This record gives sequence, C-alpha cells and structure tokens, in this order.
Amino acid sequence: MKENNLNREVVVIADDLTGANDAGVSLAIRGKKVSVAFRTPFTGDTDALVINSDSRAMVASEAAEKLALYAAEIDAAAWLVKKIDSTLRGNPGAEVEALLTISGKRQAIIAPAFPAAGRTTQGGVCLVKGIPVTETEFASDPKTPVRHAQVAKVLAEQTALNSVVVTPAQLAAALQGDTPLLIVDARTDAELDQIIDAVSDGDERPLLVGSAGLCDALARRLARPRQLLAVIGSMSEIAQQQIQRAGEVAGVSRVLIDIDDVFRHEMAGYLQQIATALAAGQHCVVHTCTDGQARHQIDSVCQQRGLSRAALGETISAFLGVLTRKALESHTPAALYVSGGDVAMAVASALDAQGFAISGQVAQCVPFGRFLGCRWQGPVMTKAGGFGTETTLLEVLHFIEEKMSD
Repeated sequence: MKENNLNREVVVIADDLTGANDAGVSLAIRGKKVSVAFRTPFTGDTDALVINSDSRAMVASEAAEKLALYAAEIDAAAWLVKKIDSTLRGNPGAEVEALLTISGKRQAIIAPAFPAAGRTTQGGVCLVKGIPVTETEFASDPKTPVRHAQVAKVLAEQTALNSVVVTPAQLAAALQGDTPLLIVDARTDAELDQIIDAVSDGDERPLLVGSAGLCDALARRLARPRQLLAVIGSMSEIAQQQIQRAGEVAGVSRVLIDIDDVFRHEMAGYLQQIATALAAGQHCVVHTCTDGQARHQIDSVCQQRGLSRAALGETISAFLGVLTRKALESHTPAALYVSGGDVAMAVASALDAQGFAISGQVAQCVPFGRFLGCRWQGPVMTKAGGFGTETTLLEVLHFIEEKMSD
C-alpha cells in the first residue's frame, strides 16, 4: 500500500476547481470531512479527497498523463469518482480510460446528468433543459467546445473502449457483462440514486463518472448515520450506571458479552447483534459487565482460568478490539465511543491506528477526535472507566442525535 494513502472513503478526480468544489460540497453537508487538493501527495486526515487536476483545457494525452500522477492517492479508495462536466466539456474519454487503467477497475459507469441544473441524459444524448447540448451555448465554448450531444461519440473521440447505453433499471444486468463503458440515462435525482444503489452491494465497485448530480447521489448514500457504537470494558460502578441509564432510553440496544465466549473466540453472534441494531437505526452499547457486583467476581474468574487480573483484562480487551474492528468493517455508525483505557488501546491497535487527533470534548471527561492512519475515520470518543456521572453516556447520545446531525 502506498505510504501516503489513508484508506479514504471517497476519492474524486475533477478537472477544474469549481467542479471539484461542486463534487465535494454535498459530502461535506452530510457529515463527511472533505478536502480539495491542488497538488499531491496529500497526507491530510480526510474522509473524502477531491483532487483538482486542472486538466479540462489540456489536450487529451496530457490530461491522461496527469491523472497517472494520482495513482497513490486512489489506491484502496472505497469509492473512486471521475467528476466530469455535465455538458461533456473537457477530456472525459481520455481521463476515464486513464483511471480505469490506474485503478484496475473493469468498468466505468458514465452518468453526466445533473437534473437540478436542467442537465439530463436520454437515449445516451446529453440535454440542457430538454435541448441537445450541441444546440446550446456550450457548443461554442471558447476553450472547450462540445461537438457531440451523444455521450458515446464524445467518449469515442478519445478512447477506443466499447460503450453501451442503458437505463438505470438495466444497469445491474449490464454490470455482469464485459462492456467497459456503461452510459446510463437519468432524468431525475431518483434515477441517479437508483444508479448508486445498483453498484453499492456488488463485490467490485466500478469507476463512477458523472457531474455534481452523481456526486450528490453518492453523498446521499453515504450520509453520516446518527447511531453510536459504544464499547465499554470498564467494570467500574459509574460505568455500569451509565450503561443502565442509556439502556432505559428508546432506540438503544445493549449487547452483553459472555466471558466464556471470549475464551472460545465466539464472535459471530455478537457481530450479528451489533449489525442488527445499527441497521435498525439504534445506538448499540457493547459491554462485558451485567451490574456493579460483577467486579467482585474477578478473582473467581481468574482462578478458574488460571490467569492473573492483568492477563484476564488483556484477553477481554483484545476480544473487544477485534470485535469492534469487524463491526466497523461492515457498518458505519456516526461515531465510536470506547470506555476504559485498556479497551480504548485495544480498539486502536485492532484498527492499526497510528495515533489520535483530539478535536474537542463532548461531555465532561469525554474527549473526541479521530484515529490517525487507519480505515476508520469517523469521530471517536474516549472515557476513562471511572469518570463521569451516571448521565455521561446519555449526554454523548444527545450529542450524536442533535449536534452531529446539524
């Protein structure tokens, strides 16, 4: 893996600055941390990286060569997007072919429609307020005039890759075929959403090629959820009170870890419980202690297992760390909350975090920030096990539901 890659959720390559900003703004509005880069490598902490290649007015071969410079930035991106102009100006054919080569992706979905701005695609023809783009002012653009209204003809000027025109309803079947360029009609935002839905669940995500309309649809799909995944390993009395109070609130699901399962390495059932809770829009609190009295049974458990207190704690923490990592691999809650120093470090280790960037404080004794250098780039909140009041976890839930949704 490239040294400067931070496993970003989204990487967008745009060919001018205003297009780059248009591509990123909807992701930012929906809770993502978005950065627009003028040059690379870019090592900043960001959910979505938008790179301005400034290549719209270049000749096609130069534009393709410039995109090759971004190979390290797109490596391991969960979503790769080529932002193009909704009226097909620039070098879409050359740049799409270049990105397919660089990324190793088999297919590109090309959907230039931007319905909110009156730009639609019907029968593979780019329309501006119902008129073919070649009959509008864009045909005489002083820098990058548009010579064809048919998307396929625009692409064919710069690439020999085969293309086919499909509707959103036909897209799923086309993704099973061998045609590398899939031009998809769209007249509404709902049809753009349908395009994103068609590619979201596949094993291999194609290159997305579109204007701000398709970027907006992707942002709607990736909108930051409002659920909290809380992992609490502390057995302190105040931690148990916090769990109890949170569990009394509607929309909170509790997952109790059986210590015997820790030693049997049985994790699948807990992952299913977590997945079910998050998928239902609930907060999920994972904990290892039933009540404040359980801490007095530690010596008995240690004697049964032939372990010291420290070894028992390390085993439980390591289990919770791996459980958290696997849960985050399949679901993306609004934030992660870890209580107990050993558990917090075990989670960080399981995620291969290189550090922690502090952003502020959610509640008393609850700093929040982000792990550095790992795939999980959502907000992280930490709390020492014995700190806070019985309402601390409730305050965190309030922060997730109210302030993070603003």
